[in-house]
Amino acid sequence: MPNPEPTPDDSPTGGLVTRRAAIAFAVLGAGALAALGALVVLLFLFSRLSWPHAEPLGNPEFGINYSCAQAEYLLLEDPALGPAGYVDKDRPDRPAWCAETLGRLTQGLGATHVRISVEWSQVEPREGVYDFRLLDALLARAQQDGTKVLLTVGVKGQRHPEFYIPDWVLARANLPSGAVISDDPYLREQALRMVAAVVEHVAGSSAVDSWEADNEPYQPSWRAQEWTLGRDFVREEVRAIHDHDPRGRRVIVNHGQVFVTDRHWKEALADGDGLGVSLYPFRDYEILGRTFVFPISELGPITPNYAAQARAALASGRPFYITEMQAEPFLNADLRLVSPANPALNLTPSYFRRNVGYARRSGASRVYLWGAEWWLFEREHYGDSTWWDLGRAAVAGGR
Repeated sequence: MPNPEPTPDDSPTGGLVTRRAAIAFAVLGAGALAALGALVVLLFLFSRLSWPHAEPLGNPEFGINYSCAQAEYLLLEDPALGPAGYVDKDRPDRPAWCAETLGRLTQGLGATHVRISVEWSQVEPREGVYDFRLLDALLARAQQDGTKVLLTVGVKGQRHPEFYIPDWVLARANLPSGAVISDDPYLREQALRMVAAVVEHVAGSSAVDSWEADNEPYQPSWRAQEWTLGRDFVREEVRAIHDHDPRGRRVIVNHGQVFVTDRHWKEALADGDGLGVSLYPFRDYEILGRTFVFPISELGPITPNYAAQARAALASGRPFYITEMQAEPFLNADLRLVSPANPALNLTPSYFRRNVGYARRSGASRVYLWGAEWWLFEREHYGDSTWWDLGRAAVAGGR
């Protein structure tokens, strides 16, 4: 029988090509692995040489944020009961309850600093008609306990829905999605008048340590149609506060930043007497149907350099505060469902301690922890004092 024709692999030349291809693939594979390894090493070095690790430990004062509406949501309300499960925000005893709860938090935690937001829709329910009962009660309790208040005044405040615009303003203003809502003439005029009235009313309170012109005014709000506020408006707010505060207390402008490409912190620093930032180092991201926690502050050069921001503030003669420091799960779900049996991914005791460490290395002179109302809820509802004890330890470490 005649011999079969040799296949390419059987021929000397074909075998040589196959061996060369295998060697080439092996070299390419080894090169890819080496490049990946080098990238991992570089990322590790970037992280270890970045501010969360390279900056020295400071000793800032630690305080808390407080929202009466958040305390009511956690401590008083039960949606399982239907309409009866929601508390009446107009009940006569609300100011006293809110003030008493503030005292439980500050006294129980040993906090001497608290950040509180004035909610426009609450303080001016009808045009030109002011209701200062809640604000007066909170400031009286703070003064009684020796607690110093950073008071946020403006259109945007802490917690949901962020923009506390009264219905009577919404009925006349034109506020499309994505708008710089301070460009609306009616809202602008009414908001500045409200800011002046609030500051004038409480200017005599020794509990007010400093002011804040709105809350994260340059950060679009996913809770409220991506609205923002303009720099010209914020600067007018700062002037209005100064004009009505005979004691000349500083006005902080704060900003919430995730990536280094966001440079609005420079505007916040330039527009006020001090820079405040919101710092949430651990967040959930879903990839291919799985949820991962990203340690944002460990991403090296792509994460904001808060220590550099602190130095920039100090160089301009202004203080640098962390006005919101993550100490509560960062969730879109019902916070009341987080429990020892159903923990949050992005806040563990270890993450809490790391956040405190980030705060201490940021260069901030003052840090307001976010979530004290939730610590109290977890302790009272689930019998879990983990977060309360961690918060108390952080506050004690800053004294």
